[in-house]
Amino acid sequence: MNEILNFKTSYFFPPMTRYLGYVISIIGIIGLFNIGIQSLLICIVGLGLSFTRYGVLIDTKQKKLKEYNSIYWIKFGKWELLEYYPYLTVLEITETTTMLSRANVEHSDKNLVFRVTLLNENHRIKILLKQIKSRDIAHKEAEDIANKIDVEKVIYSPK
Repeated sequence: MNEILNFKTSYFFPPMTRYLGYVISIIGIIGLFNIGIQSLLICIVGLGLSFTRYGVLIDTKQKKLKEYNSIYWIKFGKWELLEYYPYLTVLEITETTTMLSRANVEHSDKNLVFRVTLLNENHRIKILLKQIKSRDIAHKEAEDIANKIDVEKVIYSPK
């Protein structure tokens, strides 16, 4: 069975830019009814801002992977052999987001996330597959993925 696993890892643009893309798309759609076909370009730009993402495709039959950028649902990237990444691990990461107001008041938000990641032989090159907020779910997902793509689940230990 030729199964291709698709891991959509993140968006290309930050959230506020994506929201702007949604608004631009809506303006383009409304413009189609009022102005005409010219506003279709506005809609296309908005969709591009909203739905451009990063991801990883893994072909389980041919043992290949592809890190891609998806623009308008077309995936651009180069296929590599999966044998270059024989290990899988779960990394525990603390993400911090900081916002400053005009009055220079700082607000920081820290979140603990778990990243299911492919590793090369010496653990120096990492490819993110999934980011999950629960430790137990992340380890279960890692075991499932390791079984599907036939790699070893290990503890991260750079050499």
